[in-house]
Amino acid sequence: MKRLGKVLHLSKQDELIIRGDANKFSGSLREMPRIHSFVLDKSIKRIGKVAGIFGPVDCPYYIVKPNKGTPDSDLQKLISERVYVQ
Repeated sequence: MKRLGKVLHLSKQDELIIRGDANKFSGSLREMPRIHSFVLDKSIKRIGKVAGIFGPVDCPYYIVKPNKGTPDSDLQKLISERVYVQ
């Protein structure tokens, strides 16, 4: 389990926007999380999957599509929390 980054906000499409940790994967792009990688919270509960990656390579942003049926209140609780990738 590797640290992915910090949740910035919830988009209008109910997706989480995550700011990746700076220079975390800059040593090798092969270490970057792939699309459809599972994203976990601090209690090791799956919250969704990586749906997209954008921004600069040294500090990317990730779009995470939450699991179906997850209430917005649970997603709002994740704002400013660190999340991890499996």
